[in-house]
Amino acid sequence: MRLGKTQLEFETGYFVMDLFEVLEANRRVRAQGSLDDLNVAVMSHSTQPEDFRKFVASLQQQAGFADKADKPTFDKSGFERLKTKMKLGI
Repeated sequence: MRLGKTQLEFETGYFVMDLFEVLEANRRVRAQGSLDDLNVAVMSHSTQPEDFRKFVASLQQQAGFADKADKPTFDKSGFERLKTKMKLGI
C-alpha cells in the first residue's frame, strides 16, 4: 500500500488513463524518501552524536527493527541428526 492503493484496487479499478496518477504517486513517494535522506544527512552533521543516535534509534524502533539481533540458540536435535548423517556418510 505504498502508493496509497491496495493491490486489489490496482488489479480491478485501474486502466491506462490511471497510469499517470500512479506514476505521479510514485514520484511523490520517491521525493519524500529523498527529503528524509537529506534530513538525516544534514542532521548527522548538525547535532550532537548522542542526540543523533537517539534519533536513529527512534527511527529504527518505528520501522520495526530490533535493537539487538536475536541470539542464536543451539538446536540439539538438529545437531544429533547431522551427526547421524555424518556417521552414515550421507
